[in-house]
Amino acid sequence: MEQIKNLITALQQCIPELETAPLYANLPVNIEQYSVLEWLYEHLAEQNLMVYEEWTEYSGYIPELKPLDNVFLSEEPADFIFTLIEKIDWSTASIDPYELPYIMPWFEHINFYLKPHGVRLVDLTPFENAYILCLRDDKESLEKLLSSLATFGIGINERHVMDQQQVSENIESMISE
Repeated sequence: MEQIKNLITALQQCIPELETAPLYANLPVNIEQYSVLEWLYEHLAEQNLMVYEEWTEYSGYIPELKPLDNVFLSEEPADFIFTLIEKIDWSTASIDPYELPYIMPWFEHINFYLKPHGVRLVDLTPFENAYILCLRDDKESLEKLLSSLATFGIGINERHVMDQQQVSENIESMISE
């Protein structure tokens, strides 16, 4: 279980306001990917540090995560993306509108607004739906977390920052490929 203890240490460095005692007190039953994922979700969701979302139901809202409780954003990032989606001419688009929930750069654009606050939204991979976390935007601690999670076959979709112009270009390239 040394791998789990290393993971807890990495989580503590990355997740603001994480209480590690519950994680140490109730270790996962084994180190298989889904056991570790269930253990993480149980303990982090309990502390309001992780949320689960099905991509088909997610529409760019800012998840209710404890590290974001005192963060004020000057505007609603999803509003900008919705204005772009409304302008799509579906008769010429190369993607199906039903693919949108899976490919929109929601977190990337939210992270543009979170950057001054030193945090970012990420989701765990390789799972079908989103296990969303708010992490410190610190490359060194993120690399340690990535390394610790890789032991269990889990990764992080880092969701790099995209401003409005980058989001526009990204969406345009997706629909015209």
